[in-house]
Amino acid sequence: EDTQKPQDAEMYQLKEANAMVEEFMLLANISVAKKILKHFPSFSVLRRHPKPSDTQFDMLVRAAKIKGLAIDVSSSKKLAESLDGCIIEGFPYFNTLIRVLATRCMTQAIYFSSGSVTPEEYMHYGLATPIYTHFTSPIRRYADILVHRLLAASLGIDPVPTTLESEEKSRSMCEHMNHRNRMAQQVGRSSSALFTLLFFRDKDVVEEGIVLSVRKNGIRVFIPKFGIEGSIAVAKGGGGEAEKKATAAAGAAGGGGGGGAKSDDDNNGWTFDAESLSLSNPLVPGCPRYQIFDRLQVRIFVKRSEMRREWLEMELPATATTTATKPHQPASADSKKRKDAAAPSKGRKKRPAASSASPAKDSKAKRPRRGPAGSAKKKGTKKTKKRQRGS
Repeated sequence: EDTQKPQDAEMYQLKEANAMVEEFMLLANISVAKKILKHFPSFSVLRRHPKPSDTQFDMLVRAAKIKGLAIDVSSSKKLAESLDGCIIEGFPYFNTLIRVLATRCMTQAIYFSSGSVTPEEYMHYGLATPIYTHFTSPIRRYADILVHRLLAASLGIDPVPTTLESEEKSRSMCEHMNHRNRMAQQVGRSSSALFTLLFFRDKDVVEEGIVLSVRKNGIRVFIPKFGIEGSIAVAKGGGGEAEKKATAAAGAAGGGGGGGAKSDDDNNGWTFDAESLSLSNPLVPGCPRYQIFDRLQVRIFVKRSEMRREWLEMELPATATTTATKPHQPASADSKKRKDAAAPSKGRKKRPAASSASPAKDSKAKRPRRGPAGSAKKKGTKKTKKRQRGS
């Protein structure tokens, strides 16, 4: 049966065949970039990736240091070699996560016209090549179509396209493609988020997650089974309502002259350590502490607002247990008396109680149906009023 709903969600697995095809594609793109630049040095469509500053890798270096690993960011080649060595026994997803963090430390690659920057800025840092372009996927990228046209012109097959015959036109076209590329990426992320939401709409699951990053008010976790990410606002109650109440009680007890009032930057007692990339709270029983690369259980479900808006929510099981179920409360003596008084005695039929919630409905049900006589009387009344007005 075709239900039009996603049947599963999983992380895309890269195999050795993918790497082999990618190597050939990189060689083709580099060779074509050199060819078109040789014939059209002022308006070739190329792609560059600026080198990040050393400070942009600070978080990556600290994260690897926590696991006893060193990362060399002096060059793209050294970085690639360091990432290849980031392997931990019994932690199969660590290398994937460290590469994700490395990618997020960099800026995004962009299209550019060869005449708009100096040759020293042609370099693609992520691929460690001095020149690069997009040629191999004309069925899904417009930039590849332009490069195909330039290549055909360089081989004498076709004339130079009018849309690329000057540096100004080429630069304008590259700026437009960069903008549309960002829009397409946003659409792709939105589409994935939509179908992920549809997949979890009727589900409430608890799966293992890995802390991908730590912030001042919460953590961001990665779920390997489904290949998705989500944020948990630990300081705002995402770590458990019990923790939040305990923190509030501790703050009220130690508030001094302030009467327990706290400012917004108190963060409910949670402390963020930028050096160890951890978030902890000594005021909560058990002193919970969350650090990057920690493994923990995460509840995944779809949350709905009063305005019928839906979004994918993640929280720690402590919150799930507290908010989803309530502890059993023993009945008091007064409640038992009220229950016994309301219960009908044996052998006596229970009389239906009069409902006071909708008196208008009850009065309407007792009103007799209007027949012809009622209609005649109403007409007669109208005629009488007309005679009185006429006199």
